[in-house]
Amino acid sequence: MRQHFLMLSLFCLLGCSEQADKVEKDKTDPVLQLSQWCFDNWKEQQWTMGESDLPAVENLAFSEGIRKVCRARAELYAEGYEIYPFITDTMQREIYALVFSADVEDIKSHLKQHLPKLKRI
Repeated sequence: MRQHFLMLSLFCLLGCSEQADKVEKDKTDPVLQLSQWCFDNWKEQQWTMGESDLPAVENLAFSEGIRKVCRARAELYAEGYEIYPFITDTMQREIYALVFSADVEDIKSHLKQHLPKLKRI
């Protein structure tokens, strides 16, 4: 019985340290950090959806799409492209076209194709 308790404690410690490592990595990964800042900045802008004026942040699909757009912009910025990594109010038309894209790579590809001035610095 004592051995089982010891093994269980060891597994719990290993599992907890893996989770702590992931949290610590997320804090130090500049792309993830920039993505989160972008998303937080977007939330402060209080975008609304359609004529109903529902807060966009409350729409889970839309919010997750914004997270993907932020991630794509942060990755392009980190890769050396001359792109502003945050979302501004003036970008609404551009962003709405990207929000429901399948994944971050699709968004990056779209940004590279549709912003001819996008170049590496």
